[in-house]
Amino acid sequence: MSRDTSTALAASATSQMYPGQWKLLRTLAGAHQGWVRAVTIDEVTNDWFVTGSSDSTIKIWDLASSQLKSTITGHIMGVRALIVSKKFPYLFSGSEDKTLRCWDLEKSNAAEGCQIKNFHGHVGGIYALSLHPQLDVLLSGGRDAVVRIWDIRATKEITLLSGHKSDITSIESFDNDPQVVTSSMDGTIRLWDLRKQSTELCITQHSKSIRSMVAHPFERTFTSGDSNGNIKQWLLPKGELLNNFEKSEMEGEGGIINTLAINPVANTLFAGYDDGKVEFYDYISGKLSQSGQARALPGADGAAIYASAFDMSGLRLITCGGDKSIKVWGTSE
Repeated sequence: MSRDTSTALAASATSQMYPGQWKLLRTLAGAHQGWVRAVTIDEVTNDWFVTGSSDSTIKIWDLASSQLKSTITGHIMGVRALIVSKKFPYLFSGSEDKTLRCWDLEKSNAAEGCQIKNFHGHVGGIYALSLHPQLDVLLSGGRDAVVRIWDIRATKEITLLSGHKSDITSIESFDNDPQVVTSSMDGTIRLWDLRKQSTELCITQHSKSIRSMVAHPFERTFTSGDSNGNIKQWLLPKGELLNNFEKSEMEGEGGIINTLAINPVANTLFAGYDDGKVEFYDYISGKLSQSGQARALPGADGAAIYASAFDMSGLRLITCGGDKSIKVWGTSE
């Protein structure tokens, strides 16, 4: 595995330089054999992260050194969604092969493999996962436009939430009502009443498809980004619009946002685009603080950024893309 540590972030698009600018620290070239479509951090230890790829593999990496710790195989198509349990040593993965699988991370290097559960029910690829913070249930959604809710222990489907008209792209679950919030390629966000299995509110203020939505871990707010480059911030529990984030003027209006991530330590929002554009925002004000381009590696199909996650310290950002690489970012002094 080669590493290209050359800076790939173009000069800031803003006329003013801000403290704590983000820069590329390390590139893991050839991290996977296909597009890297999913990433998640272990929020308990903050020692490692997991990536999933269109090459159908899942890889576990050391966060400090970026060394590969383990490769997990079993899916037969691309891996599109990952989540690590905070209560059990389990990793859950969703794939384009329509399966939802559970892996025992304590056996990740065992010769017999580490898959311990398989959840069947989806009739399309799985693009989004969420673990309820209190209940032992897993929520999954994707191409079949429904959210399926699973009993983790029994691998049994408890119920489903239907109402979206197209692919479900993100799922967030909460202790308090609404317990579930989803986004979709149909351009809507739905707030769900989990007890009644019904839509409490349907937000229709995006005019284009929504590929990413992310909740703030410490606030009752969340943000959504659409395929026209619009980012909106919402307040729970009623779903009121709090803010329309400022747009970059570096490359004109628009742009497809594939991924959003929130750094709760610095209250920074990251947006990654289909053309490789990267943006960093002040989460409170919605002001753009930094914008640039994460250039694709030579010979790559494209520069698209498909997934992103900040580590729990807020000091590192992991981005995954269409050039089969993983990029690690940090703030400059």
